[in-house]
Amino acid sequence: TAFAYAHEVVFNDEEGVFFDGENYEYWFKLVPWEDIAVEEGELAIILKNIVQNQKAIILNPAYTLLFQSKGILKILWDLYPNHPLLLQASDKPLAGKKCVKKPVFGREGANVSVIEADGSISSQNGGDYGQNRAIYQEFYEFNKDAANNSYQAGVFFAYEACALGYRRGGEILDNYSKFVGHFIK
Repeated sequence: TAFAYAHEVVFNDEEGVFFDGENYEYWFKLVPWEDIAVEEGELAIILKNIVQNQKAIILNPAYTLLFQSKGILKILWDLYPNHPLLLQASDKPLAGKKCVKKPVFGREGANVSVIEADGSISSQNGGDYGQNRAIYQEFYEFNKDAANNSYQAGVFFAYEACALGYRRGGEILDNYSKFVGHFIK
């Protein structure tokens, strides 16, 4: 393995991913897909070709953007309204309901707000994603422990659901939230 900034890596449609002259079969990136698509469209096409040509496996592949985008919450609600496993979601505040405002593309709780039924904001985080469109999702109280820490489960994908992780934090989970060790019987 090696660490490199994206501008130091060579991406070749036909040959794969290279750094310091070495060909890497796997590439894990911290650059969000939406940034690649918007700011580096040519790179997005090259990466697509690398995957199609089976020259490298990209960990956290492009299709995971569907799961990372909060926009999917509204689409699912529109397709399956009142489904017992979904929370109401809209591109407008939910009138008369406590809800959470989330940027469509955001990370680590940045620019998330909890909006009370009367429209007042009871909790919010700043961040770099405030300019993004927002989705409003019905509020649901996280499970809490005796110390009033909130817990949220998350599923990780690498071609299929492959891991379950738990985070612990405040009312809005953010980049200060901790991963929690666990096992499932």
